[in-house]
Amino acid sequence: MKKLQQLIPSISKAVFIKAAIAASVLLFSVSHSAFPSHAASAYDNMAVANVNSDPLNMRTKPSTEGDIIGKCYRGAGGTVLERKNGWTKVRSGKLEGWMKDDYLLYGNDIEPLAKELGLINAKITATTLNIRETPSTTSDILKQAATGDTFPVLSEDNGWVQIQLSADTTGYLSGKYVSIIPIPGAAVDAKEESAALNSSGQSAAAPSYVIPATDDEVYLLAACTAMETGDGSYDAQLAVASCIVNRVKTKEWGKTISSVIYADGQFPGATSGLLDRYLSKSPSKTALKAAKDALSGSNNIGDYLYFKSAKRASVSSYSSYKIVGGNCFYKK
Repeated sequence: MKKLQQLIPSISKAVFIKAAIAASVLLFSVSHSAFPSHAASAYDNMAVANVNSDPLNMRTKPSTEGDIIGKCYRGAGGTVLERKNGWTKVRSGKLEGWMKDDYLLYGNDIEPLAKELGLINAKITATTLNIRETPSTTSDILKQAATGDTFPVLSEDNGWVQIQLSADTTGYLSGKYVSIIPIPGAAVDAKEESAALNSSGQSAAAPSYVIPATDDEVYLLAACTAMETGDGSYDAQLAVASCIVNRVKTKEWGKTISSVIYADGQFPGATSGLLDRYLSKSPSKTALKAAKDALSGSNNIGDYLYFKSAKRASVSSYSSYKIVGGNCFYKK
């Protein structure tokens, strides 16, 4: 009996400790659940170039003394790898390098620019998926997409996603079989850009252009002409390049090639993410030659400032027009 009496306090103490532990766990669980959880953002660990004219240089080290290995045009960027002394190391496309923090946007701060420039993409999650002409399962099929394919998103409505296929063609995907994600444009390899410019006839002497243009702007102009013509003929690309040069001359849409191309509502591909793809894959020799020739004064459309796809042109409403390639250049 004496031994039993001695055990009672010990048993009670053990029970009390277990109860206290259980209560603590329960209290922590309740307290923890009372705080809102912060869901991961699609923009986490991402950085993009926030520049308006010249692209942002990507360097081999966090210093202006580092060699330039790549260039990020407006809205291009990628995954943040490291940050150091006002510089950020980013993986963009096939390149990794350092860019100045002052010209980058991070995380959720990217979202407004992503919407402005069309960095929002639809990624196919089905094995194959039909791209339709209109938002209906009875609509004509334009083509099929495969798992992992991505397309710039133009809009979402009633379970359908409108995507950009080319400068003058859009299509629709069923929203059930895609994920909507931001995808920055890829950095342009500096060596590849230089090689492309030289291969198209870059002379050793400084070129004489009718408007100011850096090598980066020549590259941008060529990418835009390729986009607007679907890598069409030389004449088709010269016409688009000439129209852009005409616009720069008027200063109505901006004073530079970049400002004209990225002007609101003028080149849909520039604000749907389509242009980024042409920048990343490097314009063809034909596109670069057409861009340089237009800058040097060659012009096959006169003083026209407007154009649209010939298949959508309302020629009866124009005071004059000229069709070159698949585009109709006109005066209102």
